Amino acid sequence: MFFMALTFGCALLSGCILTPFARLAARRCGAVDRPDGKRKLHAAPVPLWGGVAVYVAFLVGLFVAGAYASNRNLVGPESSFALVLAVAAGFVCLVGCVDDSLDLKPRFKLLLQCTAVVPIVLAGFYVEKITLFGLPLELGWVGMPLTVLWLVACINALNLLDGMDGLASTVGISSAIMLALIAYGNNNDSATIVASALVGALLAFLIYNLPPASIYLGDSGSMVIGLVLGVLAIQGTQKTTATLSIAVPALVMTIPMLDTALAIVRRWLTGRRFDAADRGHLHHRLLDRGLSNWQALRIIGVLCLTTGAAAATAVYLRSEVIAWITGITIVAFAVRQQYIGHHELALIKMSIASLLTRLGNRLLGAKSSLRAMRSTDLSAIPFSECWKLLREEAANSGASSLEVIVGSDSASGRKYTWRQPDSDNAAKRGWTFTANHATPEGKFCEVTVTSAAAEVTGQWTLLQLVDVLKPVEKYWSSAMSEQPTITIETLSRESQEVPERLLGTGGLKRAA
Repeated sequence: MFFMALTFGCALLSGCILTPFARLAARRCGAVDRPDGKRKLHAAPVPLWGGVAVYVAFLVGLFVAGAYASNRNLVGPESSFALVLAVAAGFVCLVGCVDDSLDLKPRFKLLLQCTAVVPIVLAGFYVEKITLFGLPLELGWVGMPLTVLWLVACINALNLLDGMDGLASTVGISSAIMLALIAYGNNNDSATIVASALVGALLAFLIYNLPPASIYLGDSGSMVIGLVLGVLAIQGTQKTTATLSIAVPALVMTIPMLDTALAIVRRWLTGRRFDAADRGHLHHRLLDRGLSNWQALRIIGVLCLTTGAAAATAVYLRSEVIAWITGITIVAFAVRQQYIGHHELALIKMSIASLLTRLGNRLLGAKSSLRAMRSTDLSAIPFSECWKLLREEAANSGASSLEVIVGSDSASGRKYTWRQPDSDNAAKRGWTFTANHATPEGKFCEVTVTSAAAEVTGQWTLLQLVDVLKPVEKYWSSAMSEQPTITIETLSRESQEVPERLLGTGGLKRAA
């Protein structure tokens, strides 16, 4: 226990001293996060590289604990484990610093992440055997790529989650505390020391990172946290037999992993790139509900502490069932409270219904002027004619309004709107569906359709537009310069401006 206190204290003190220096260095080197008015809503540029301070403070805690144990001939943290993890975390931190400054391409960044975790696996720190509901399963060499996949997933989960002041630090502290208790209960001194060092380093940084933050972790910090937590979730929960109950690490990392999985599903169903940023993460959902940064931070922190505590309880009571029941209950609660997942469920329902609609149209021989077209076919149609056909499809599907926004990340967009006569009041009782297509060059086309019918049949007719929208979105996003500016008589001058809205979060939702 003294090792834990010593490691924690040294990392905490080091972090408090080093973070201001990291903040100053980031400002002088121009490594700052600048507001963009969309996702980054802070008032002024905020320095990055907070992860460098966290990493160095983490190393100080490990070094002091190891030196103390060596001088007194005590059992300290396993040297090989601490050394390999420190080297891997250092490489990840370096990659994050470069990415913060130069914005690395996602595929190259992923390759570097894999390179960083391979030494951990080659050093022997990988899962050899797992248990599922008490049934053992020997993995053999398969455990090596699975461990690499797990660690890379943890790195990116924390990286994606880091989108609000103090969030990644809070999640890291909550998870590391519980992993330290689990490792301590398993008599795993090395994992206990590593977890204590991480808690101390993150707690020191959190002092400067709480809302309003004066410094951000950056990728250099969020990826280090994800890597260390991923390794601890494996090594700290294993017994001496190197057997891992997959329920425990899955439960500890439930919130970050769930947020990442839903982001992948959301972007896939809305036709966006997996690396495209959006405002659909857990903290964005909470903020959009009117909660403050502090309130959202408390909710996410409590969720992470709850899953971690349940994992620790499952380990101490040797009951894997507790872990699974708790994990399912927390996820169901979060979805029920619309903290997370409800939007993606709506997208999944829409996709399934769209598939059934396409099958029904084919069986019934339904015809459409646009449904059978490809995006290449639209190049021969003038914009005005295509816009007319799209309005006709919307009207035939029972829609009350249609809105199209075409633009790019680097240029202002154009907005086109059509409404059924006297549909304003009725549309408030209906449903709204938003879909979009984005190109690798940053061009996009977003289409929003509103139905006045609140019944299931109204939603069903709205789904018939999904197939029609796909080729139009694809073509208009790639050929945005060919659309002329048209006058919208149904809107006021102010409402003709392109709104600063979230792109890529299509789904069925109740209209305001």
